[in-house]
Amino acid sequence: MTNHGQYKLLILCWGYSIHARRRAQLFIDDPRFDVTVASTYDYAFEGAENVLLGAVKKAEEGDANVSARKSLIRLIPAPVRVFLRSLLNLLKLAVELRDMSRDLATLHAVVSRKQPDVVLLQTLQYPSFLAYRLPADLPMAVTFWNGDLTYFAKWTGFEMLLKKQMVIHGLKRVNAITVNSQTAFDAGVGLGADPKKMTLVRYPGADLTRFHPQSKTEARERLGITSRYVLLCPRGLGTFFNSDVIVEAAARVAERYQDLLVLFISGVGGEEEWARHLQMAERLGIAGTMRWDGHIAWEDMPWYYAVADVMVSVKTADSCPNCMLESMACATPVVMSDTQQNREWIDDGVNGFLCPPRDADIIANRIERLLENRDDMVSEFARICLEKVRENANSSINVARIKDLVAGLASRGRT
Repeated sequence: MTNHGQYKLLILCWGYSIHARRRAQLFIDDPRFDVTVASTYDYAFEGAENVLLGAVKKAEEGDANVSARKSLIRLIPAPVRVFLRSLLNLLKLAVELRDMSRDLATLHAVVSRKQPDVVLLQTLQYPSFLAYRLPADLPMAVTFWNGDLTYFAKWTGFEMLLKKQMVIHGLKRVNAITVNSQTAFDAGVGLGADPKKMTLVRYPGADLTRFHPQSKTEARERLGITSRYVLLCPRGLGTFFNSDVIVEAAARVAERYQDLLVLFISGVGGEEEWARHLQMAERLGIAGTMRWDGHIAWEDMPWYYAVADVMVSVKTADSCPNCMLESMACATPVVMSDTQQNREWIDDGVNGFLCPPRDADIIANRIERLLENRDDMVSEFARICLEKVRENANSSINVARIKDLVAGLASRGRT
């Protein structure tokens, strides 16, 4: 502990993540903790020491340069391309191993200098798994999300196996584990985790002081929206989010509900993906209904939920998305992908809809049913959703549980 009686906390984060930012900020704002954040992205947190791992990413190449390079690559004979790709992968691996060695040395230096009471890992993606090589008596906790325990999303089978083995090792190495769904809890136990180490808590959950039903009229004025119907798509652009299926479903909905706005937000995917989505929308005849607001500050998100008639999120593999919880808190009806984790929150046809994530026809049908709002369906959905969120996803309760868990590990100290 510090001279001021604070717990010294080292947080390891992967890349840029709005979730990692929010979770770290919760501890930084708490005077009980003296926080150091180590990440491959420079969050530049005020009130914390920031340690940058790895090389700073270079600016993205322009679309024209990328397209030109791809065109040149296609001119190379296929066997040569395979050889060059294999060689490039080996070079990348060598560079990554060199960077890992440097980052591990940086973490050892930070631990030696700061003497943290506890380490908090934001998932076990890089650089969090480097913590396995830190002193064995250093207490650690890991907060899982993004399906770390329920699927192992990588490009190849070898990578998936490697990630799974790192997770299995981490489940045994850490002192405390939090998960955000019963599905993840059961998966963790199935992978060998001690149930006594595990805590099921929807963290951070929904901030009910910020996310609650608000005036749709005021939201329309703030966001400059005049369309009669608004579909909100808050997860990002790209195949990972099945956003192309949402565009296809929206085209079907627009045949019946012509005064429609399909509102995408989040910076994930970027300009290149947005251009691809617009081309698709043009082919389907709905380019005029599309709008992309890019990255939105979390503080402004309540206005987007308020303006929406339906929130659509059909990611193929999902855990406990905060956009679902926040939509529920704002009384915005949801159309979600039919995953086991989402079923813990949405009872299909009772307080929302669950759909096969790649079935545009079913997704469109469920959106239309909400826009029809027969028998005041939306109000009944909202009533049930608000009860569920208040009971199980109130951030003021769930964040306190996480902080107490971390403080408890820190107070016990090294064993």
